[in-house]
Amino acid sequence: MQRKCTIGFKIRLIHNQIHKIMEAKCAENEDGLTGMQRWIIGFLIDHDGKDVFQRDIETAFSVSRATASNMLSVMERRGFIAREPVASDARLKKLVVLEKARKMRERARRDVVEMEARIVEGMGDEDVERLTALLDRILWNLGVEPENMEPCGLPGHPDDRPAHQPASVR
Repeated sequence: MQRKCTIGFKIRLIHNQIHKIMEAKCAENEDGLTGMQRWIIGFLIDHDGKDVFQRDIETAFSVSRATASNMLSVMERRGFIAREPVASDARLKKLVVLEKARKMRERARRDVVEMEARIVEGMGDEDVERLTALLDRILWNLGVEPENMEPCGLPGHPDDRPAHQPASVR
């Protein structure tokens, strides 16, 4: 089988293209954040009012401890987040979104919505639902279990499926 015909290679090409386009949007917006850092800010804002720690970022984004630490340190130095001690355990530092990050959130959200629209262009609702289910299956096969994934909340994407199995694929 030729490499360019494998699913893994096609997924890698898609990832690279999405990354390239989103990084160009980040540079356009001049916020100095990478696409992943913008996703982290979105995650933190979505979990506002809850204590979120570095380990939550590691789990939610399937990144190593070192990668998460490095990204969060950069975001902290640039004034997007702060790490605050928790009263119950001074060793733990919760992640707090600062005003600078909140201001760029809407711009980042628009970029994601535009990218999602571009990705599914020409697909019907059933196609999108099936693709989402297939991608969930691939993640499951690779060891990313649903309880480690944030619910999608997409139309036609059941977030209430059992935690022990991915969405069924017809």
